Amino acid sequence: MTAKRFDHIFQTKLYSWTPIRSEYQSFFSPREIELLNQSERTFDGAGRTIVFVVFENSYAALGGLAAIAKCLPKFMKEAGEKVVFVSPFHRNNKNIRQAYRDGHFVTLFEDMRFTCGNFASKVTCLQDISADVPSYFCALDNCFAPQENPYDYSDPAMLGLDSLVFCAALPPVLGKLGLKKNLLIHAHDWETSAVALTSKMAVLGGQLVSAKTVLTLHNSYDAHLPGNLMSRFFNMNIPAETFLQAFIPLCNGPLTTVSTPFAHELRFDPIQTGVFARSLQRSFSQNPPIGIENGVFGGQAAPFSASALARCEKLDFSLLMREKERLRQGLISRMQSYRDDHIMGAVEFPENAGKVPIFFMTGRLDLMQKGFDAGLLAFQRLKRGRAKLFFGLNIGSKPGDFSGNNDVFAFLNEAVLQCRGDLTIWPFRIPANDYAILLKGASYLFMPSFYEPFGSATEGFAAGTPVVARATGGLWIQVEANNDICVPSFYGNLFKQRRTMRCATGILFREQYPDLLSETEWNAILKLPLRERAASALYESIVESAYCALETAADIFADPSRYGPLIANGIKSLSSFSWAGSVEKYRKVYDRASRNFRG
Repeated sequence: MTAKRFDHIFQTKLYSWTPIRSEYQSFFSPREIELLNQSERTFDGAGRTIVFVVFENSYAALGGLAAIAKCLPKFMKEAGEKVVFVSPFHRNNKNIRQAYRDGHFVTLFEDMRFTCGNFASKVTCLQDISADVPSYFCALDNCFAPQENPYDYSDPAMLGLDSLVFCAALPPVLGKLGLKKNLLIHAHDWETSAVALTSKMAVLGGQLVSAKTVLTLHNSYDAHLPGNLMSRFFNMNIPAETFLQAFIPLCNGPLTTVSTPFAHELRFDPIQTGVFARSLQRSFSQNPPIGIENGVFGGQAAPFSASALARCEKLDFSLLMREKERLRQGLISRMQSYRDDHIMGAVEFPENAGKVPIFFMTGRLDLMQKGFDAGLLAFQRLKRGRAKLFFGLNIGSKPGDFSGNNDVFAFLNEAVLQCRGDLTIWPFRIPANDYAILLKGASYLFMPSFYEPFGSATEGFAAGTPVVARATGGLWIQVEANNDICVPSFYGNLFKQRRTMRCATGILFREQYPDLLSETEWNAILKLPLRERAASALYESIVESAYCALETAADIFADPSRYGPLIANGIKSLSSFSWAGSVEKYRKVYDRASRNFRG
């Protein structure tokens, strides 16, 4: 199901969007609102500068946001937009420190004083001279200190404080750089959402002439916004408990997210309405999210010869399968030769056992989203020797460190014992070169996510690896299913177009469970220790549907005439996910925000 099938939904939502300015009265006086209206009337969309504001970057990264932040500005520039990129200088991050030593950064100005409400500090601006677009990094003493990733704060409240500091520093930094008017600030996630307010305060204070803000959510994460911080930074108290509640109403354009299904789920999926985005439903009703699918990360060069791919067009998959087997042997060799004391379990390949599929499951330790526990339980239900599973689990800064996660360690250890010889778990971030070998050699990429805004299924296809995934979020679009899928009723007519199984790229699964009961069940599941989740009927349904999908995948793998087309179709499907298409839609959002509406 390609992204283009949802173009009509994008157009409808885009052109039905209208600004709702009633919330401005909680932030500004009538005189200030009039001054902001005057500034916005001077905004020249033709002369705009797109300012990408992202809390993580290609050096200090955690998930897919950093990859988007690397790709989207570059392609936006190639499309003719004037683009700059701004991010915090995460001073303790090893990649940033190495880039600084390698001479990638030059200091443009140091210790510039700035204020925001009752907050005062000094900011240093560095430029990354190796970047594809002008890229600026804000450095402040005692801020942005995590080492492993930008969100690795021991005290979550410090992440909220640093987010506000960054958003407060941004307007004066832009002004110092000579960027003062026609700024279309594209913020990403809650950590940068406050720029919707700080940029307007800068206009009122004379630091900027004209600036507008749009916001993209790459997840449904939000954070508590203490009243004392609002008083400290903005000299005001507002009736909002979270960052997104406070700042979404101040955006000047449609709210966007990274896939059309996820945009729908934010308002209707019980796991969102009852758990993750429960407090944001009023905000979403005022500014309904619009989905814009990402392009392909890392290019589209498949690891197969031109001859093999050409033969696939004639339904001859023999050469493709031989080349895939060589990649499989590379995976097996790397698994068997890799040495690390933290590795749990081992995968064995007895000579007389026949060839079985190798499932590849990987990602950060996120027990609320990724569904790894359900995936492991589903795998345990397979007959031993039926399949193998490689699980790469990025648990944080110290390999194998389960401190504070004894429940996780016990759960994983029990899974390894239950699946002796069929399961290995690498509890650390896998080096990039090894990751590529493992992904290319795997039989399937396994993604049992409870929700997935966009997902990395296309990354599997680009590596020549089909995908088995729970049908949610962007995975609905990326994976063309080989099988029939249960579609929950809350999706309405979103998937009314029939799926084309002859173009299948993998297997989707979805549990059958009543929508009305799911919200209560999700609340219970996500509060339980891992080993107690199985008591939930909803969770059991997820595990069972995942097990059936793994069985189906194993059957298909055993038949090259069925498995080969999944690989070839996955590679062909990549053309449906272009950054040019993403850029075109974001530019339409910018155009909509650039319009001068009556205040």
